[in-house]
Amino acid sequence: MDAARFIVQTGPEKYELRERALPEVGADDALLAVEACGICGTDVEVFEGRTAARLPLVPGHEPVGRVVAIGAAARARWRLDEGDRVAVHSTLTCGRCRTCRAGLRGCTAPEFADGTIYGFRGPDIGPGLWGGFSTHLYLAPEAILVPVSGSVSVAAASLFNVLANGVDWALDLGGARYGTSVAILGPGPRGLASVIAASAAGAGPIAVTGLAADRERLDLALELGADHALDVTDTSAADAVPAALGQAPDIVIDTTPGSLASVTDAVRMAGRKGTVVLAGLKGADGLAPFPVDLACAKSLTVKGAVSRSLRSMEQAVALIESGRWPLERFASHAFSLENAEDALRALMSDDKPLHARIEPSS
Repeated sequence: MDAARFIVQTGPEKYELRERALPEVGADDALLAVEACGICGTDVEVFEGRTAARLPLVPGHEPVGRVVAIGAAARARWRLDEGDRVAVHSTLTCGRCRTCRAGLRGCTAPEFADGTIYGFRGPDIGPGLWGGFSTHLYLAPEAILVPVSGSVSVAAASLFNVLANGVDWALDLGGARYGTSVAILGPGPRGLASVIAASAAGAGPIAVTGLAADRERLDLALELGADHALDVTDTSAADAVPAALGQAPDIVIDTTPGSLASVTDAVRMAGRKGTVVLAGLKGADGLAPFPVDLACAKSLTVKGAVSRSLRSMEQAVALIESGRWPLERFASHAFSLENAEDALRALMSDDKPLHARIEPSS
């Protein structure tokens, strides 16, 4: 193939399929043939126009694929060769500033201080292939790459970003370890990823909450390592979780998007000196009622969560490569480039798939 096919978002709910010649690869960069790109809630919000983004842009910030061309310096720096499979971190960083050297997020170099990331750059910024909804992705010298075994299925590999969130939220922020009790509010993709991460660390018991409409996801949570999957449609999660666990949870992870009540529930159910991780974004008007006195009385630690680190990506890939979990059931739906709009509209529907991905070559 001597040309790339890729999606460009030109306006709210407007995708165009375009084509251009493959770029020349220099000494410091590379080109990836995209096998799959996961679709997350941010992609949906940008597609709908609910999240501000500079248009036009090439969407897709969770790509995984194989290197098809690589320069000599890039080969030595990344220790990669043509044919190797990698997962791509969405953020481009300089790797040299104080923040990068400390292993923290938020590169402060002027060229990357705006949070430059894959999936949010325009097709007119050379060489244009800046998103995973494409047959090919340009790997800039500053790209952060994590090798992925070629024996892993494309479906499972597409979950690296989701699982990295679970690792960040359950382990790095929550501190899940052997014997800690965990409550996860919401059985969405990242809630289930938190189940996997917590169970891999030996935490338990683990409870997941959802609604009656989430029954299939709650059942899957049990297969992924949860001890209790609770339908809290007609009951208080703050009461149901401690009753099921037999104790107040040491860690509560709120992954519920848009729900303000879940923040209050998280504080109410958490055990003394417990940790509450707030990971479900509530939107521009998301001023949740927060029981400050109760949080103080319990000496709670409350942490906000966003994105994922390089370390969590590496741990996520290791979880995928272990083959311990039925990840093909988790990675439930695949769409072609031609059907990219259908994928986004499916995720906007009431009967949304658990996880969707674009497979450009399908």
